[in-house]
Amino acid sequence: MDSQILLAFTTVSLGAFLGALGNKLVTHNSQTRWKWAFYVLGILSLLFSIFYLITVDSLVIEDYAYLIILFTSGIFLIIFTSKFLDKKYVYKTSELDPIVNSFTTSADTSEIKLFGGDLNFFGNSPKDMDGNSQYNHLKSITFKKVSILCETPGDIYTKIRYGKILHDMSNAELRFYNPNEADLRIRGRLKTLQGVEKLLIYSKIESKKYYAIETDTANSNGALYNNIWKLAWSLANKLKSKEREELINLIESN
Repeated sequence: MDSQILLAFTTVSLGAFLGALGNKLVTHNSQTRWKWAFYVLGILSLLFSIFYLITVDSLVIEDYAYLIILFTSGIFLIIFTSKFLDKKYVYKTSELDPIVNSFTTSADTSEIKLFGGDLNFFGNSPKDMDGNSQYNHLKSITFKKVSILCETPGDIYTKIRYGKILHDMSNAELRFYNPNEADLRIRGRLKTLQGVEKLLIYSKIESKKYYAIETDTANSNGALYNNIWKLAWSLANKLKSKEREELINLIESN
C-alpha cells in the first residue's frame, strides 16, 4: 500500500511539472531541449502498455481499461509535442513568403503594421517588386491603413522603392527612423484579429536565413514588441506632403 501511495504522488507530481512546463513552452514559443521530455514520456507510455499487455497473462477488465488509457495518452502526448512544442522557427527567405502572407490574410482590414527596415525584402527595383509575392499579396488586401516603420531613405534606390509603395498603395503611411541611432534589427508585421493584437516577428540569423515567431500581446515578448512599435512609431519622422509627392514622382517619371 505504501508503495502504491508513493507511486500515486510521484505520478501526480510528474504530471503537474510537465503540465506547467508544457504551458510555459507553448506560451513563450520556446524551442528548447525540454520538448524531448514529452517525446520520451509519450514513447515510454506506448512501449510500457504494449509490453505489459504481451507479458502479463492474468489481466482483468480494469487492466485493459488502464492500458488503453495509457496507450492513448502516449499517442496524444507525442502528437501534442509535435504540433505545439516542436515547431520550426528558422526559415529560408523563400519559406517566409507563405508564412507572412498567411499571417496577413487573416488580419482585420482596419490596419496592418510593418517593421520594415529599408523594405528591400519587397525587391530592389520596381520590376522586382511587381513580381514579389509578399508585395503583391499586401496590395491585394484592402486595408484601410498600412503603417510602415522604415529606415530614413539614403540612396536613390531606396527612395524609388518607397515611392513605388506610395504610388501603388494610397493607404500606406511611412514613418522613418535612423538606423545609425536606433537599429531595430527586427522585421515583421503586427495585425489585429477579432480585437486581439498579434505579431509575426523575424530577425536575420545569416544570409537568407531568418528566425521567426508568431505571438500576441498575451505573451510577454509579444507585448514588448508591440510597445516597441508604439514607441518607435510615435518618435519616428513623419513624411511631409511635399516629400511624399517627390517620392511618388520618382516612379511616375520613369
